[in-house]
Amino acid sequence: MARDLLPMVRQMLGDRYAVDREIGHGGAARVFGARDTAGRRVALKILHPQLVASVTADRFLREIHLVSRLDHPLIAQLLDYGEEDWLVYCVMQYVEGPTLRQHLTRVTRLSISDTFRTAQDQLDALGYAHGLGIVHRDVKPDNIVLSPGGAVLLDFGIAKAVAESGTDRLTRSGFAVGTSAYMSPEQIAGSDEIDQRSDIYALGCVLFECLAGRPPYEDPFEDLVLRMHQQAEVPDVRSFRKDVPDTLASAISRALAKERTERWASAAEMRSALLTGAVL
Repeated sequence: MARDLLPMVRQMLGDRYAVDREIGHGGAARVFGARDTAGRRVALKILHPQLVASVTADRFLREIHLVSRLDHPLIAQLLDYGEEDWLVYCVMQYVEGPTLRQHLTRVTRLSISDTFRTAQDQLDALGYAHGLGIVHRDVKPDNIVLSPGGAVLLDFGIAKAVAESGTDRLTRSGFAVGTSAYMSPEQIAGSDEIDQRSDIYALGCVLFECLAGRPPYEDPFEDLVLRMHQQAEVPDVRSFRKDVPDTLASAISRALAKERTERWASAAEMRSALLTGAVL
């Protein structure tokens, strides 16, 4: 599919972007490296053609427009978005560096200090976005880039825009907004009220994996992973890694609480607790 899509993307957007090659893909979009007319490197995200059939394009674009308000050094900036015939796209700032997923594939686990810095960066970014009423909904290692300036969060707004613009056909297709290893219990339950605490839960899963070398819940069968998020006891990361400081372990455990009311109320609250209590 990617071999067929690349020439189409070049044909439709070639007057605005010099499209190089495909550099990644996820559940909602294919990602192409490109340069804009000023020569700036960008990440061109093309909504999967199969998904476009189940999404109302103008509503998707209205939702993604909200993300253009985000202006934070640890959030990849939305630069452009639109529709060309059947092609629905958005253009993001290109962030130099490996994703956290790529880094974990190489090293398996992060040091305590690197995990702490990643937590601070992500909580800073999330706190800023949540203050504007914007929830990510798909925080995961693949959406975090370890750039020279810090851990940058990618793809703000895409998951929500897909969810909000989906038709009944999207629901029937079984498309899930989120990634099973990092989805909060309320996302799995299909709640209409997803707030900042779902992002905090997902980040708790990410930080757990950074320290333990595995997410909090693992199983070959995705349905069982989803059930564990909803029903299984919250694991203690120290059972996988004894050198994790109590403050960091406790912060992650609270982020992973099944009930939203038992989690950190905000990213700022969790960040402040780590800053004042962590011993590295």
